[in-house]
Amino acid sequence: MKKFLVLMFLLMGVAVWGECPVIPVEIPPPTETAVHYYKSGNILWVVKALWSLILPAVILFTGLSSKIRQLARFLGRRAVWTFIIFIILYSILVEVVSFPLTYYSGFVRLHEYGLSSQSFGRWFNHYFMSSWIEIGTSLIIFGVLYWLIAKSPKRWWLYMGLLMIPIQIFFQIVQPLYISPLFNKFGPMQDKQLEQNILNLAEKAGISGSRVFEVDKSSDTKMMNAYVTGMGSSKRIVLWDTIIKGMDEKELLFVMGHEMGHYVLHHIWWGILFTSAMAILIMALIFLAAKFFLKTCSRAMGFTELKDVASFPLIILLYSFFSLVLTPVQNLFTQMEEKQADRFGLEITHYNHAAATGFLKLTKSNLGYPFPGTFYMLFRSSHPSIGSRIEFFNTYHPWCDGKPSHYEKYFKSSDDS
Repeated sequence: MKKFLVLMFLLMGVAVWGECPVIPVEIPPPTETAVHYYKSGNILWVVKALWSLILPAVILFTGLSSKIRQLARFLGRRAVWTFIIFIILYSILVEVVSFPLTYYSGFVRLHEYGLSSQSFGRWFNHYFMSSWIEIGTSLIIFGVLYWLIAKSPKRWWLYMGLLMIPIQIFFQIVQPLYISPLFNKFGPMQDKQLEQNILNLAEKAGISGSRVFEVDKSSDTKMMNAYVTGMGSSKRIVLWDTIIKGMDEKELLFVMGHEMGHYVLHHIWWGILFTSAMAILIMALIFLAAKFFLKTCSRAMGFTELKDVASFPLIILLYSFFSLVLTPVQNLFTQMEEKQADRFGLEITHYNHAAATGFLKLTKSNLGYPFPGTFYMLFRSSHPSIGSRIEFFNTYHPWCDGKPSHYEKYFKSSDDS
């Protein structure tokens, strides 16, 4: 009898659950401002990509790197202090020379398009802190790298790639607890009913012991975002206050369902494994290419061995180049994961219309371009295009036809708890 009633409701177009029948959402053309932001962004991306290659190349082939190493040796005396001083001096040089580009792309441009609410003082404070965090991170990661190069000149690239697994796990745990709070205030959600609904959705997704945080991103940006992050005790659900203000409850719950999909489908772990595999490939390519440069350009560079810290800009140059070449592979991988999370979010909420309208709001607040070109999708986008995602939200609803969902095996009913 129950199955008969369900079938009758479906045939009549009545929503037994979710949003059936699904009302499709029309995708409007991008505004003139969004088009300009998209096109100028492509130009800026090219400029920054070229700069990431030109700057270390100039420092390397003019012999400036070897001179910095000589200064570091004079100041540090011992090898470990030479390495630390060199990395700090090199990093400061790069930051100073790159500051105009960083300032324009991170502050001026976002204010020109009305996407930022940061004062210059707040922006500079964040820039200063992130720069020193990057220097500290470089000291750890490259300290390990140079130690491996010295200990295993022929296999360092493999060992470093494998070490990227524990390194990434470490930062997954540390970032939400100690780094992110340096830049914004993370506190409990103000809307307790919404918080409870999110926790209920997390329980349905099989994510137990979750904590929901609201972060004051409105002091920095007018854009919207939300995410699930961390591992173990650092696991948390985070919503920017901008997205809480900008979306209604159903739209927010779909976004949360999407982010929970990343967690349930183990995208963090798959991402760690994929990134480590890519690191092994890139390190192997650096190993091979460095041999060529050491044979042909050692006089201009001022060193003859890769274990010499003066080789740092060579490693950075080669890493930037091979990472750029392999960017489409990285983006296609993450786009695949995002599509899976979209499906998960729809299946756990059945909020097709809300998902589509929510993404229209994201498009407006973030100056999104619904259907970017191939270049953008391969080299600039870690997500599927917004237009294609809305089309998916409009058309994917197997539950409206009484068909099983792809990820329903992950969902827990109230009877399971």
